[in-house]
Amino acid sequence: MKIGIVRHARVNYRYKRFTTGVTFIEGRNAYDTAQTAITKLEIKAADFPVCYTSSQPRALQTANMIYPGPVIISDDLVEVMSASFFLAKLHLPTLLRKIFSRVAWYFNFKMMPETRSQTMQRAERFLDMILSNNNTDVLIITHGFFMFCLKRVLYNHGFRGHVPLFPKNAVLYILEKK
Repeated sequence: MKIGIVRHARVNYRYKRFTTGVTFIEGRNAYDTAQTAITKLEIKAADFPVCYTSSQPRALQTANMIYPGPVIISDDLVEVMSASFFLAKLHLPTLLRKIFSRVAWYFNFKMMPETRSQTMQRAERFLDMILSNNNTDVLIITHGFFMFCLKRVLYNHGFRGHVPLFPKNAVLYILEKK
């Protein structure tokens, strides 16, 4: 079985360099609804008869650009949401806020919208669903940080292949289980 994973196309949005807690959340929401850049990646439905995509707009836009067949939309593939609750009133570098958010996620901080253990359970649930439904090759269109989590679950289930720590937008990465 072969699983192709694609991070959504590049998003036409740039965060402000410095944000407060409120402006960070506003930026995250703007990023979530922004348009994606046009990509040249094309994937044949014959290569991947089944395609799952995240329900977030940037993944749906990417799916419509790169995959000619019908797609199955899944909330299990959405990005791990960032939150900004540390030093919320101070103007801090946005990158630092993103790092704080991921560290809090890693340590299962309860104020996060989703903890690491919840994310890993979601990735496991999604993989169990696709493995139980069929043994055909599957294409998954998702998000960068969630790809990191999904990759770990796939490796635990015997899939092998290279997915970098920071996957590029609109690039196909293939994992196979022999």
